[in-house]
Amino acid sequence: MKTMLRSATTLLFALLSVNACAQNQTDTTPPGSRFDLSGYTLQLPIPWRDSIQEVRGNSLNAYSSNYFYLDSTNGAMVFYCRSGGATSHGSHYPRSELRDNNEWQFAGQHNLIATLAVDEQPASGNLIVGQIHGTHSNTEALKVRWSKGNIVVGVKRNTSATEERFTLVKGVALHERFTYNIAQNDHVVTVTVNGASMAFTYDSTWDGERVYFKAGNYLQDNGSPETAGRVAFFALQRQ
Repeated sequence: MKTMLRSATTLLFALLSVNACAQNQTDTTPPGSRFDLSGYTLQLPIPWRDSIQEVRGNSLNAYSSNYFYLDSTNGAMVFYCRSGGATSHGSHYPRSELRDNNEWQFAGQHNLIATLAVDEQPASGNLIVGQIHGTHSNTEALKVRWSKGNIVVGVKRNTSATEERFTLVKGVALHERFTYNIAQNDHVVTVTVNGASMAFTYDSTWDGERVYFKAGNYLQDNGSPETAGRVAFFALQRQ
């Protein structure tokens, strides 16, 4: 009996130690302490009034939660989202994602550069980790997807066109770091991932549309039973 009690006590201590270790990896230090989040709005898969919760400004610099946190083991900014999360207007899918507040048009030059890894995939195996998005519905100019280990670029070269998809890089495993660069120069957008590039020319239908960058974890899954996606950003810079 004493032997069984000692064994149970040892097991309980081990489980508590593992749990404590996991909590230390997702401590309360906000990502804003390491990353420049000025000019971003964080969108979360949490219902708020008739849409989703957003965090911006000084509140974002100090914000941390289960959906958005700093991994103390590697310094990554982590975006977590479950397939049953709340969705924004016009979307079927939930997100934990940064929206750049700076809007621009297809003129001049704008860049978004990120180094990241997908650490957990939902049942669909698909997440969007970078975008150029318009201010009106159905104006997603460009999407960078991690799709079951492949990096797939989706483009709408005309605002009313159906999205075209191109596989840019294959075989990016879970936990494997990769870097993307979305470089817009007037009507040409070049996407580079780990040295492989594709360029796309957008037509004049985009001239009157204001667009902006997005980065994070736009989960392409709303299925049940719930699954989740987790994306870790090690660097994020817009120019």
